[in-house]
Amino acid sequence: MAAWPTADRVVDATGCYVLPGFIDFHTHVGDRIGDFDLADDYESGTRIGIMNGITTLCTFVTQGSLGSKETLRDAVRRAQARAAGRCHSDVAWHITPTTFEPEDWQDLERLIGAGFRTLKFYTTYRKAGLFTDQARLEELFRRLGPTGARFLVHCEDDELMASVDTSALDLSKASSHARLRPEAAEIRTVDALIRLAAECKVPLHVVHVSTISAAEQIKEAHNHQDLTSETCPQYLWLDETWLDRDDGHRWICSPPLRGDRPHFRQLARAGVFDLIATDHCAFCCTDKDTWDGRDIRTVANGLAGLGGLAHLAWRLWEDDPDRAAQELALRLALNPATRLGMSHRKGALSPGLDADVVILDPNGPEQPIRSSLADTHETYPGFTSTLAFKHVFLRGECVVQDGQLTQADRPLGIALQGSA
Repeated sequence: MAAWPTADRVVDATGCYVLPGFIDFHTHVGDRIGDFDLADDYESGTRIGIMNGITTLCTFVTQGSLGSKETLRDAVRRAQARAAGRCHSDVAWHITPTTFEPEDWQDLERLIGAGFRTLKFYTTYRKAGLFTDQARLEELFRRLGPTGARFLVHCEDDELMASVDTSALDLSKASSHARLRPEAAEIRTVDALIRLAAECKVPLHVVHVSTISAAEQIKEAHNHQDLTSETCPQYLWLDETWLDRDDGHRWICSPPLRGDRPHFRQLARAGVFDLIATDHCAFCCTDKDTWDGRDIRTVANGLAGLGGLAHLAWRLWEDDPDRAAQELALRLALNPATRLGMSHRKGALSPGLDADVVILDPNGPEQPIRSSLADTHETYPGFTSTLAFKHVFLRGECVVQDGQLTQADRPLGIALQGSA
C-alpha cells in the first residue's frame, strides 16, 4: 500500500466541508454608475468576498465611463489599473462595448483572444447609453459567436417600461419602482433572447432572473440549447414588501423585488438556476439616501450582497447540509467557472487546477450577515448565519483563517485575463 506523501502543513477539517473556492459571477465594484461612485472598490469588495469564501470575483468593464471617446481597450486598462495590487481574491472581467465602429469590432476580437470571453449587454438603460436593441444583439451573436464569445444579457424590455402610465403612480413611494419595471418586461425579453440565441446557436446567460415565468421559460429551453441563468439572494429572500417600508428606497434594485418568493425558491431549490450570484452594487449610505423625495427614479439603484452570497445560498438547502455543500460546489464554483471559460483553472478540487479551497464549518456561532465592509446600508438586516469559514486558500496559500485575513496588508489576488 502506497504511503501518503509528506504534507508541509496539516489542516484540521473535522466537522467541516472541504469545497472549491467560490466565484461571485456578477458584481459591481471600483466604478461609477450614473451620478454615484460605488461604495466598494476592489480592495474592500474582494476583502469581504474572500472572508466569505469567494476566491474569484467577476465584475464589469463598461466602455465610455470616462467619456464617449473611450475605447473598450482603454476601459479594460482603466479597470486593471484600479485593481492592480489591491485584490484579496482573483478577479475576472465581463466587458460591455457601447460603440460599434470598425475599430471597436477589432478591439472586441483582440480582447476575446486575450481571454475576455464574456460580454454583457442590456436591453434597457437607453438614457445611460447602455441599451442594445435586438438587431444589434443578433449582429453580435452572429459575428462574435464563432470566436468563442459568451453572452450575458440583462433582460428588461425598455419599450414596455417606457409605456408605463406614471400618472397612476405615486413616484414618492418606493413601491412604485416595481410598477415602473413590471414582470412582463423581463418575461418578454427573456423569451425573445432565448429564441434569438437558439437561432444564432450561441451560448446565452440570463443575469439576475427575478420572475417565476421567466424562470419557467428558461427551465423549458435549458435542455435544447446552450442556455444558463442566475438569480440573486435578494430575489430569493426579499420580496416587494421591503419597498413598502418608510426606508424602502434603500431596497431599490433592478429588476425590482417581486412577490411570491416561496414558489420562486422552490424553482431555485429544484435547480432551475445554474448560478447564484449577488449583483453586488453597493452605494454609500448618504448617496442611497440622497434623493429629491418626489421621484424614486433618482435613487441610486443597487444593493450590497457580496458577504452574504454563501450564507444565503446555503439557506436554500439547509435542511440537508450534505446537499447544501454539494449545491454550493456546483452553483458557486463549477458552473460559474465553466460559464466564465475558466474551468481549466477554477471551480473544482482537481489536480492541475488552482488550489482555491474553502473549509466551511456549518455549525459555527450564529452571527449577523454582513454584505459589505463599506459604508452602505445592510441589505439583509436581521438575517443570521452559522456558516464559519475556518480556512480559505487562494492558489494554495492560506489567506483566511477563522474568518479573518491572514495577511490583510498583502493582497494576493491576480487578474485572470490577459493584458488589453
